[in-house]
Amino acid sequence: MNENKEAVQAQTFDGGVTPEQLEAWKNKHRKVYRVDIVDGEDTHIGYFKRPDFATIKAITKVSKTDEVEAGKIMFTNCWLGGSEELGTDAVLFMAVQVQLGKLVNGCMGSIKNL
Repeated sequence: MNENKEAVQAQTFDGGVTPEQLEAWKNKHRKVYRVDIVDGEDTHIGYFKRPDFATIKAITKVSKTDEVEAGKIMFTNCWLGGSEELGTDAVLFMAVQVQLGKLVNGCMGSIKNL
C-alpha cells in the first residue's frame, strides 16, 4: 500500500451562486429548487425554476420520440445557475433529470364528487 496516498478532498460545485442571487431568483420566480447530485466525493448543485406552459408543452411533444432531448428542454428552460457540469456531463445530467421529473409531477391534489 502507498502510505503517501493523498486523501481525496470532497468538493462542492455550485457555480458561485450567492445568497443574494438566490433571493433574487426566489423573488422573480416565486419558487426555486436546488438539486444536489453527489458524484463520488464531489457534490454538484444546480438551481432551477418551475417550468412554464410553453416548456411543458415542448417537453410533452418531444418526449414521445426522444426522452433525452425532452430532458434537455426541461434543463435549459428551467436552469437558473449552479455547477455547469450538470449540463455537460452525461451522467450528472441524467441524475438531474430524475430530480426535475419530480418538479412536474410533484404537486398533490384531490378530487371529490359533490
